[in-house]
Amino acid sequence: MKNQVTRLVTIGIALAAAVAVHAQDKTITANVPFSFYMGSSLMPQGAYRVNESSHGSIVSISSTVSTAAKAATAHCLVGKKESEPARLVFHRYGDNYFLAEIWTGDTPEGQALAPSPLEKEFAHSGLGTRLAMVQVYLNR
Repeated sequence: MKNQVTRLVTIGIALAAAVAVHAQDKTITANVPFSFYMGSSLMPQGAYRVNESSHGSIVSISSTVSTAAKAATAHCLVGKKESEPARLVFHRYGDNYFLAEIWTGDTPEGQALAPSPLEKEFAHSGLGTRLAMVQVYLNR
């Protein structure tokens, strides 16, 4: 019985180590020249570190010069090319920018963030018409 427990614990540790080695996060940096919303949080302009979890369902962004940080769930997007450039895509309503997509580069996949209640308010109430999708290319 003790042998079986030891064997199961050893197998569990080996599986956890294999998953940890496989699960590598992607981290890139961007200089965003304007303030923007991620969810309901207003993020100041500046340099940011962008992290994507290994499965892509969680993305986080944190300022490299202030305490601004935010994490959100996302869903996978498939690009048009085999390798999409690393970039952040924002929806713009007047002077308000909302982070909409994160592309970490080297793959055809990106992450889409769900529109926040504030962005939906802008989109539905006429407080601002979405003028453009603004792309900020990232540093590797």
